[in-house]
Amino acid sequence: MNGPSPVALTKDNYSLRDKAFQIALFHLRERDLLQRLAREVTQLTSNGLSVGDALLQRYQLAEDLGHAFSERAVLECFIVAESKQAPGPLQEILALLRSLYVLVLADEEPVFLRYGYLSSRQSQAIQEEIVHLCSEIRPHALALVDSFGFPTSYLGPIAFDWIEANSWKNV
Repeated sequence: MNGPSPVALTKDNYSLRDKAFQIALFHLRERDLLQRLAREVTQLTSNGLSVGDALLQRYQLAEDLGHAFSERAVLECFIVAESKQAPGPLQEILALLRSLYVLVLADEEPVFLRYGYLSSRQSQAIQEEIVHLCSEIRPHALALVDSFGFPTSYLGPIAFDWIEANSWKNV
């Protein structure tokens, strides 16, 4: 947060799966939300409101900032865990999951479009990329679920044989 401001993301300088793009997107959102909140709270306090009342009036912006902070922290932990793995299948799966995490958040969080961090064209490209990521992750889904070590009694029948679980005799 104390480094230089991230560069605005244009259609020419990003790749949706690129770690640098993803972290820049999250830094841009967090820094901008912090500046917006500080500016608006300062303006309200200069008009005579207490800091507490000013924050209450701008609670949505404060909430968005909290989400931005925690989501960026999770992304950074993801990147560290990914970088600790030797190049190979595990690192590739982690990269797919990281990209899916970032892109689903960018797709579902309204602040990315509300404040112009992403263009509508980039948002559409993100939606298309999510579909591609899901299709790449799909063959590994059972192994990913198994890696969490959930007891089979916690998993519904659809986790094992979804065709059988959805057959007419079980409907």
